[in-house]
Amino acid sequence: MIIALTAAETIRSEQAIITALFKEGLDILHLRKYHFTDLQMSRYIETIAPIYRDRLVLHSHAHLSAELGIARIHLNDKSRLHESANQLGPTTICSTSVHDIDQFNSLDERWAYAFFSPLFPSISKVGYGTHNARLGQLPSRANFAVRLIGLGGINQNNCLIPMQQGADGIALYGTLWKHRDPIQNFIACKQKLWKDSNISHKVKL
Repeated sequence: MIIALTAAETIRSEQAIITALFKEGLDILHLRKYHFTDLQMSRYIETIAPIYRDRLVLHSHAHLSAELGIARIHLNDKSRLHESANQLGPTTICSTSVHDIDQFNSLDERWAYAFFSPLFPSISKVGYGTHNARLGQLPSRANFAVRLIGLGGINQNNCLIPMQQGADGIALYGTLWKHRDPIQNFIACKQKLWKDSNISHKVKL
């Protein structure tokens, strides 16, 4: 399972890159466009082919989900404290973010998966994860009703490590949008992940 998160800012040729990532096997795309108006969000999603609509996740503008035909909603750790996943409807696929294994272990099965970060020093935020990387907490995972998706500082050189330590998938951010060729970086991660003989399963969410 490989998930990508969009950059918060606008990236040159972003829509073309997103389409290419899906064609190369991207499983899910999280839309992190908090500053968009409703109209901007609607127009942005219209640039993504309808065949990929069921793989899109809203980080904001949840009130547009029905109109846009998107069933996936993400609540970050702060939003999770104020809004129950049950309030989003029984057919909504909900994900969230945690930064400590005890938080992850306390999640109930209403959450399809949770980002667990930072696993490594961040690529996009200088200094983040340098002294608080969470990779070492993975062996303390006790919750297997919720999928654990590793996030933070993941690139083609270390993408196997979270999976080998028990993660169900990885999420890519900085290695896509902070480098010259995000598509090739994605392909490199994908090839390393699925060529590894110890990773024989592919989780679907």
